[in-house]
Order: sequence, then C-alpha cells, then structure tokens
Amino acid sequence: MTYRFWAFVLLLITAGLSWQLGGWVGYRVLEQESLEESFRYSQLIANELKRYRPMPELMAEHPLLQEALQTPSDAGLLLRANEGMKRMADIVGSSDVYLMDRTGLTIAANNYDQENSFVGNNYDFRPYFSDAMATGESAIYFALGLASGRRGLYFSHPIKNDGGDILGVIAVKVQVRELESQWQRPASFTEAEMVVLDNQGISFLASRRSWLYRDFRPNEPAGDMVRLRQRYPGQELTAMAITDLGRPISVSERSRRVRLEGDGQPQEYLSVRTPLPRLDWSLQVMIGTGPVLWTRVKFLTGGLVLFLGGFLTWLYLRERYRREAELAQRGEQLERRVAERTADLEESNR
Repeated sequence: MTYRFWAFVLLLITAGLSWQLGGWVGYRVLEQESLEESFRYSQLIANELKRYRPMPELMAEHPLLQEALQTPSDAGLLLRANEGMKRMADIVGSSDVYLMDRTGLTIAANNYDQENSFVGNNYDFRPYFSDAMATGESAIYFALGLASGRRGLYFSHPIKNDGGDILGVIAVKVQVRELESQWQRPASFTEAEMVVLDNQGISFLASRRSWLYRDFRPNEPAGDMVRLRQRYPGQELTAMAITDLGRPISVSERSRRVRLEGDGQPQEYLSVRTPLPRLDWSLQVMIGTGPVLWTRVKFLTGGLVLFLGGFLTWLYLRERYRREAELAQRGEQLERRVAERTADLEESNR
C-alpha cells in the first residue's frame, strides 16, 4: 500500500515538471520566432530609411529650388520648380515632394496641378519642418497626411544659400503600405500579429486594420495630446484593452504575456517589443500562446509515458526479485528438510 502512495506522489511530480518544462520550452520557441521576425522587419525598415534618407539632401543641391525660394513671386520660376518636383517624385518613387519657405508655407509641389495640392498649405507645426530649420540637418518624421489622409514617412532637408543661411525646407513623403505588406507571419504560427508604435505608444503600422491609431500603452501616462492630434488628424486614438499577465520565466525582459480584448474573443499573446533602428519607434510582435499549450501537452504525454515505462519496469523487477527470493527461500527449506531426513535416517541406523 505504501508503494502505491509514493507512486502516486511521483506521478504528480512528473506531471507537474513535464507541464512546467513544456511551458518553458514553448515560450522560448515563441520568443525566438518573434525575435527572428523582429530582426527581419527591422532590417527591412533600415533598408527603406537608407534608401530615402539621402534623397532630400541631394534634391536640396538643385539650384532651381534655391532660386524659387529667393524669388517666390516669379510665376515662371515656380512653374519650373513644380515640374522639377514632379520629375523628382517619379525618379525616387515617392508619393509627394514639396518645397516650403522659411515660414513653412508650401510654394511648390509635385501635385501642384491637382485638387488636393500642397501649394499654399503651411506646415510649420510639423517636426520634419521645424527640426530641419532648427538644426540645419536632415529630419525624419511619421505622420498622417493632412491633405491626403494617408500615412507616410517624411524625409526633409534645409535648403541654404551660398552664405549658409536657411531659405526653406524640401520634404519627401513616402507611403508606408509597402512596409506593412512585407511583414509575414511566421509559417508555424497563424495567430501572429505586428504593430509599430511611436514614442508615445500609438500604432501607425499594424497587421490588423482595426489596430491602427490605437494606444498600446494604456497604463502609462498620456503623451502630448496636441502633438498627437496634429500627427494623426481625425483619429480617435482609443486605448487597447490590454491586460499584462506577467513575464514567463524562460523569456527575456523584452517579452510579456498579454491578453487583448479588442476584437471579439479575448486572445492571449506573447508580446516581444524591439526598438527599431535610428528612430524612436518600437516593433511589437505578438504570437498567440496556443502552441505553448500543445507543447505542454506533448511534454506531459512524454513525461507520463516515461513514468509509466519506469513504473512498469520497477514492478517487473520487483516481482522478479520477489520470485527469486521465494525460490531461494524454498531452496533453503528443501535443504533443511533434506538435512533433517538425513539426520533421522542416521539416527534410525544408529
């Protein structure tokens, strides 16, 4: 009876250890998959930045832009600048190229002949303009277009005269849909999602459309709402319903287990956040924790099979040793009886 009790205790210990080990391995696999995807996507963004970052600086060297800023009243010169902007946009593959004077007023743009032209709009409140004017260097910014309503990366560079004085700023806008479309879910995980967050936790790239322009840091202090409204005009910027479930023991500090309740049924994810290169952005890859359950079940099954094999082996050996002991005892009894009979015969003979 005692061995049955200890066998049951050992069974529980084996099941518990197998379950915990399965969770440890499962979360490690999820994190590794997320880190690989984060690295691939961060390299993609780095390549895009490397591709477009030098463009405004090269454009700023064009003498036509300097002339247009110095003589904005010359209609013929502005027309040539507009046509030049259109050619530049075609060459670099950007959606918009436009020229702003020192006040932020757009005086020339590649879409000058369209209904939603940037010409006449003032963008002095946009950081890509103010940063370029303040530092005299290139600037980069992400925002939702005021005129187009489309998300874009803005690359800018100041235009200077021969004396080094800043005359204005040229800006190049690149749409970001391509960055979104090139994110691929890991082949082994169908419940994988991605968001790219700005420095205040607002998502501006997302694998789910309903996750765009949402606050993914609802428990942290709110940022500068005025600048957020300027950056994402017309968006509600509502907070995601996120519950932090803690960090699994086997993963690094950048990973958390979270529950999102935004779309239909609550879904649990392992969330891995990675800073993106040269920007104040962060990439958050979230993979559903369903595979962890299956890993735990596999480890539990394996642990129980090992326990059962060990237990049956122990029972077999125990029974074998018992029978050998019985045979040995019978042999001893037989020898005693033989010795006793022999002694009786000898006594009778005497």
